[in-house]
Amino acid sequence: LGAVAEGAHAPRRCGRPRRTHLCTNRRLVKIVGRGGSAAVTVAAGSNMAGTSALELHAVDIDRENFAPFGQVISPQSDGEHFGETDAKLVLDQGVPRFYIMRLEKRGLSFGTIVHHAKVTQCLGSTQGYAWYMAVASSSVTTPSMENIRAFRIPPGVFIKLHCGTWHAGPLFDTPQDMDFANLELSDTNVTDFNCFDFGESIAIRP
Repeated sequence: LGAVAEGAHAPRRCGRPRRTHLCTNRRLVKIVGRGGSAAVTVAAGSNMAGTSALELHAVDIDRENFAPFGQVISPQSDGEHFGETDAKLVLDQGVPRFYIMRLEKRGLSFGTIVHHAKVTQCLGSTQGYAWYMAVASSSVTTPSMENIRAFRIPPGVFIKLHCGTWHAGPLFDTPQDMDFANLELSDTNVTDFNCFDFGESIAIRP
């Protein structure tokens, strides 16, 4: 595991680095897409024998509601000068790596959540489908349903995650694989992959 951001919880090891891990345990977490700007809510219930179900309702992302976790990067006119809406990047602790990441169809599910302490990661879909991220602030010591938020990101919108922002995703329920532009460091998933395992199976159903 890489260095943990100051004040961060020492995460439990999750196994080899992957964007989303599915664990074989008993908790079910559902991210349910919600239009508009409805507040994030957490609801408990049961839909499987012997299984507790938690729902994390997603809201449409915008600059204001995502500000504690990162930046929303939207299209701007060619020729505009660098300004407040541009991504403020931290890439000085290694060799930057920009690539197109192909993710297999996975559904809206996660069992672990990770953060990168040394880099601001940028992500965006290259295809015309919405996708989801579950995040928690870098100040969070122990990720939980009380401090995780879920966002729906529309096509054409990219995000920048602050250093140390906990994140699970990209998540999507399209019928095929999806490609994502990804800017991080060349060794992010080797030396700076700090993972928290919820200790129970987490599955998300659309």
